Amino acid sequence: MSSHSPHPAARRNDRNRKSEQGDPRFQVYGLNIVLYMTKEPAEETTVHCPRAHPIQYGKVVSRGDGYDPQANIFREMPVVGSVVAFEETPEGVEGHFFFRDGDEYRILHLDAVNIAFPPEGLS
Repeated sequence: MSSHSPHPAARRNDRNRKSEQGDPRFQVYGLNIVLYMTKEPAEETTVHCPRAHPIQYGKVVSRGDGYDPQANIFREMPVVGSVVAFEETPEGVEGHFFFRDGDEYRILHLDAVNIAFPPEGLS
């Protein structure tokens, strides 16, 4: 049995895929993203909800691979560094939240994202 090492291009693609998924402290899967919660919208852009629900903003620090098992496809995910806006209902908090070093983070499903503002240089 011979030992098989992956082709250099395969190793490079694997490294790129890992860096595209974000902060290694937070690993999420599938259609989930981890957001660092911010108080301000992206670049003087404010999103308004016609039902007057509060709009929250977060910076994408990690993301899943975008695999949607129901559709058996990979869906496009917001890039790491994007600021996303999402709506919260009066019934409660959207997604799951946690605190690390006093900062709030959210684990959010892709379907909850209303709009993503990519980081400068990617738009």
